[in-house]
Amino acid sequence: MSDSATITHWHTANRRVIAKSLAELIYEQALEVRRDGDLWRVALSSGTSYVFAARRTVWDWLHIEAASIRRETAKQNLAATDAGQFFIDAAADLSIPPATLGNLLHETANTLSADVALLSTRSEYSAAAMAKMADEDLQCLLDGHPKAMLNKGRIGWGADEFARYATESARSVQLEWLAVQRDSCISGHASAWSEAALLAESLDAEALKGLNRAADKAAIDRDAYHIMPVHPWQWQAHIRQHYAAAIAARQIVPLGAFGDAYLPQVSLRTLSNRSRPRALHIKLPLTVLNTSCYRGIPGQYMASGPALSSWMQALCTRDPELRARRTAVLQEVAGIHVPHALHEQIEGTPYRYREMLGVTWRESPAAHCDAHERHLLMASLLQTDATSNSVASALIRASGLDAHSWLEQLFGAVVVPLYHLLCRYGIGLVAHAQNLNLMLREHVPVRVILKDFQGDLRLASGDFPERADLPQSAAAVLTELPPEYIYHDLFTGHFVTVLRYLSAQLASDSAVDETDFYAILARVLRTYQQAHPELAARYAQFDLFRPQVERVCINRVRLKLGYDDSAQRPTPIVAGHIDNPLAQAQARQVQPYKAAS
Repeated sequence: MSDSATITHWHTANRRVIAKSLAELIYEQALEVRRDGDLWRVALSSGTSYVFAARRTVWDWLHIEAASIRRETAKQNLAATDAGQFFIDAAADLSIPPATLGNLLHETANTLSADVALLSTRSEYSAAAMAKMADEDLQCLLDGHPKAMLNKGRIGWGADEFARYATESARSVQLEWLAVQRDSCISGHASAWSEAALLAESLDAEALKGLNRAADKAAIDRDAYHIMPVHPWQWQAHIRQHYAAAIAARQIVPLGAFGDAYLPQVSLRTLSNRSRPRALHIKLPLTVLNTSCYRGIPGQYMASGPALSSWMQALCTRDPELRARRTAVLQEVAGIHVPHALHEQIEGTPYRYREMLGVTWRESPAAHCDAHERHLLMASLLQTDATSNSVASALIRASGLDAHSWLEQLFGAVVVPLYHLLCRYGIGLVAHAQNLNLMLREHVPVRVILKDFQGDLRLASGDFPERADLPQSAAAVLTELPPEYIYHDLFTGHFVTVLRYLSAQLASDSAVDETDFYAILARVLRTYQQAHPELAARYAQFDLFRPQVERVCINRVRLKLGYDDSAQRPTPIVAGHIDNPLAQAQARQVQPYKAAS
């Protein structure tokens, strides 16, 4: 890449981080904005102002033109191209202590470096080309969570780790394998998946022979030990040191690197089998601070994970509504967690030390594809190319449907099943687009595959006899909260976190007006409600059409808590209310739905 291209990508990456940060901090009411003629202005107490062009969306959120942002001081009026300087300028207004600001700049530097790499790679692809890519490859081109200001902070990694293990590197990894004494582990597996089957799924025949030879050479009693993978970086950076006593005592026996090439997906710690896409995905802890928390795997879900996902799949199979919409689940077929002997004795030890060593095997969406179907992570819809065209608009054009018809298909495939789970069963899934796999046929979403129930699935308290057969092992570890909290798993977790950006992008693409977007969604939901009048009390309990909804904030949490270790993962905070676009749009008349031929 030429020097001119590098500086262009660097400036673009900085502008985008500034635009995202301004938009989210204004939305979370951490910064004040006012109109300045045709522009918008954020005047900071430091004496610096940020001035930009933007469109206010139906969410009281500004869709900012990144290239328009200027930084004004008493002496200068220049294009804003330094994201770190923005956080310094705004530190007093955001009440950021110096130590937190320093760590925030660390996250900023890491995110910018990753974004520059993405801009360089993605410059070769149009939105239309990305819309046709295999999901596993497209995930390596995605910007990631739009809601988090700094979504590639990855504190704990340096440049070598970014280049070797990050999603945007698109480089495959070979896993390290360990033998771990069974009585040192918490584990669970589906009845159909023996350990031998898991290993055969994870390694080709030749590599499996090599692993077995290594286990025999180490005198491993297969009845006394689990065989499990570990990420090579996690092994070198954490496990060899933290679990040295267990290794010395042969509670853990290293066997070496074996097996297939695995590709990191957008969630960083989930790996897909590059040569055998239908094989199980492997999810491994990575003790790096990224977005809101360290990317470990909590141990409390390991024993119950397979039973929970099996129950969820059975629910999708037996429930008439979910079966008709062909909703399915990527089942977590097995999991192993290895607690740390010392940290488990400390109540209040930082949670990252309790999530360092474990594995979850989960079904691949490729294994769920029927004839003429392909899978696509829902987060991909939000991705844009160098000319700001989105993958969503490219799919709509390729489908031959008008945007209204395509959206009705999307909402019927995704939102209705999520809403049905909420109302019929009191199940909330924080559906943030990285745990939703769309199944497409001829570029049209036809159904959804749900995944990732470790921490993203919660239960509404109260009388829900429909879930009486939930396995007790799962009920014991799942969070149960009042319905007014679980409501946000759909409204904030999906509408605010995904649809807020999709509707704004489609409006920018001139595909569909935002008010029409939510009118279509309202009509789909009302049609569902009319088909299930027996749930009227639940519709009132989880009222998606109430005029105002609490404004849930995640970026302010990091600014408030800083980067100190904690015993629990951070939780969002509430700051005021927002007007509900569904309530505003539901009476609007939009173009009738046209079924796909």
